[in-house]
Order: sequence, then structure tokens, then C-alpha cells
Amino acid sequence: MLCVGNTEFFLHAFGRALRTVSEYKSSQDRFRDRFVPAFAHRDFSRLWRANLGTTMSFWMQSIAQGWLVVQLTDSPFVLGLLAFFRSIPMLILSPFGGVLADRFNRIRLLLGAQVLMGGSGLAVGILVAIDVIEVWHLALAGITIGASFALSVPARNALVSDLVPRDVISNAVALTNTTMNASRVVGPTLAGFLIGIIGIAGTYFAQVGGYVWSTLNLLTVKGGDDHPRARGSTLGALREGFGYVFRTPIMLALMLLGMSPALFSMPMIMLLPAFVKQDLGAGPEDLGLLMGALGVGAVIGSLMVVTYAKHRYKGPVVLMSAFTFGALVIVLAFTRSLMVSGLVLFISGFFQAVYMATNQSIIQLLVPDQLRGRVLSIWMLSWGLTPLGLLPMAVVAETVGTPVAMVMGGVLSVLVVLGVMIWNQGLWTIDPEQVLADRDEESRV
Repeated sequence: MLCVGNTEFFLHAFGRALRTVSEYKSSQDRFRDRFVPAFAHRDFSRLWRANLGTTMSFWMQSIAQGWLVVQLTDSPFVLGLLAFFRSIPMLILSPFGGVLADRFNRIRLLLGAQVLMGGSGLAVGILVAIDVIEVWHLALAGITIGASFALSVPARNALVSDLVPRDVISNAVALTNTTMNASRVVGPTLAGFLIGIIGIAGTYFAQVGGYVWSTLNLLTVKGGDDHPRARGSTLGALREGFGYVFRTPIMLALMLLGMSPALFSMPMIMLLPAFVKQDLGAGPEDLGLLMGALGVGAVIGSLMVVTYAKHRYKGPVVLMSAFTFGALVIVLAFTRSLMVSGLVLFISGFFQAVYMATNQSIIQLLVPDQLRGRVLSIWMLSWGLTPLGLLPMAVVAETVGTPVAMVMGGVLSVLVVLGVMIWNQGLWTIDPEQVLADRDEESRV
């Protein structure tokens, strides 16, 4: 009898444990289906993890290089000059990256870029470790990383729509932007502390691990190679992509909204090491914390976009968040304490993430499949335009101070956004998901 009673007790406990596990799994599935339906697709989840490793390494590398340059030269202009060398390939090569994304296997393009970026970081780490690093080494590494990004990011972004159904594209784009914004928390904060603990060389070696992690995840992605292939000459393919953007007022407005903050507001991130050292009188750990505050705000902003990915008012959200981000750059210039600067950067990160994720979501929804890589490469030109704004801002920072340069960039960014608000009234009312649904209905008819 005792044996039977024990058996019944264990069977009852086992049954309860199974029900608990089942209920937990069911609640997980409900959460996923409600907030992150794109994660139900395995290949997208693998791409998401790969993107997280790449962007985290990129931001770790940016902070390590920034602090290294400040130690070597103590010059804001050199900071701007090196950012120029890293960004200029994006301006020149991004359109060709779009053609490659529409013409070849996108996963293979990403794998090649990972090898180049990881190898560049490893080389710089070795040069720092043996104490022979010079500024021209960093310039060469910047060109390599910039070229790798230019030729691979259009494929990386276009893959998002390849790996999920149309009804979760907005959610997938928002989650993809979360990788960059989450990396702003993990990457810079980790880099700032690692510089103080294991030095700049060790920090470079640590970020190479992120590229290895990304490569391993990319090797497991099986889909994403069934997109329509671009035909004809390279120049003809480029003309087709640019022609679509310039013939479509909404698309042109979205490109301007993407380029304006990148040209005038975002350079303040490149100048932040000089601002922290010279104007706030702080060190590398504080720089990591401030970049972490920017990243935390960006992650929260990205999660807001993920949660409300289906909302109709994407156009007004892009306009108002881009305007607010530019205004906050002006506010940051007048801060003189770490706490206030961190608060401003936190709010800046929030609005920056909202406008970037929503802007790209609208583009992904509106652009035809056969043009996606090329149009996204034009959107990516904003990364290459950053040095055009950064160099004059670096000159201003060198001569009259970094805060003056921040005010200049913020004011110009706000003026461009106001111009787009007045010029293109259609952005206030557009519903991109309805436009996509109407287009699909027409194609079926």
C-alpha cells in the first residue's frame, strides 16, 4: 500500500510539473506572438543574434579607438578625421553594396564582411599590444571597416524582409534596430570598463569575439536566397534604384529625414570622447557610462517601436522624433555634469531609436522587393554623409570648443526636419502597411 501511495504521489507531482512547464511554454508563446512574432522564424532569430554580435563589436571598437586617439593626440580634429576615413567608403560604396545585395547571395556577402572587420580589429589590437600603433594604422583600419559595412549592410537590412512574412516586417525591422541600440548599452559600457581593466589592446581582442559569434550564427542561416535578382549592367541597376527614390516624394522625404540627423546630429557621438575629457573632466569609465545611457534610452525606444509596430501613425512619429533628437543635441552642449549629460543622452537615445527604426520600417514596407537592396543602400548613404558634417564640426570643436560644434549640428538638423515637415505633407497621413496591403491586392488581381 505504501508503494502504491508513493507511486500515486510521484505521478501526481510529475503531472503537475508537466502542466506547469506547459503553461509556462504557453505563456511564452503568447508573449512572443503578441510582441515579437518575428522570433517565431528561426532564420530571422539567427540573423538577429548575428547582427547583435556585429554591432556590439562595432561600438566597442569605436570607443576603444576614440580613447586611443585622445591618448595619442588629444585632438578632436583627429577624432573627426579618423571617423571620416571610416565613413567615406560608405558614401562611395554603399550604392554598389545595394546592387550586390540585389544580385548575389546575401549571406555570403555578410560572411565576407565579418572576416574583414574581425581581421581589422585583431590587427589593431596586436599593434597596440606591441606598442607600435600610429594614427595611419587606425585610418587604414577605418577604411577597411567602412568598406565592409558599405558592401554588406544593404544585404543585412534586405535580409530582414526575406526571412519573415509580410505581416511581421515592421516587427522584424524594429527588432533589428534593437540590436544596434542594445549594442550601445553592452558595447560602449563594456569597452569603457575593459579599457580600465585590461587596456586598449585587450579591449580590441575582446571585440573580435563579437565578430566570431556573429559569423557562427550567420553560418546557420539557411534561407534568404530567393529574392528577385537584379539584371543588366551595374550602372543601369544603380540608375533604377536612384530613379525610384527621386520619382517617389515620400521615399525622398524619408531619405532626407535619415540623412539630416546623420549629417548634423550624430557626429556628436564621434566627438563625445573629447567632450567627456575636455569639458566634463571625466575618464574612460565615465565615457562608457554615458554611452551606456545613450544605449539604454535607445533600447527602450526600440522596444516601444517593437510593441507598437502595427500603429498607423508612423509618418508623424518619424517627423517629431527626428526633430526632438536634433533639439536634444543642442541641450547636451550646455550640460556640465555627468548626471545631466547622462539624462540628456538617455532621452536622445530614445528618440534617435524611434526615428531610425520607424523610418526604416516605412521604407521596408513601401519599397518593391526587386529594389529593396538598392533603396536601402541609398538610405545607408546617411552613414557615409556623417564625415561631411563631422569634419567641419571637428574644426569648430578644435578652435572654439566641442559644445559650439554640437549647437551648430543640432540647429542645422532641426532646420532640415522643419523643411521636410512643410514640404511633404503626405508623411503626416501615410499608412505604409495599408499601402502594402493595397499593392498585394492589386498584384493578385
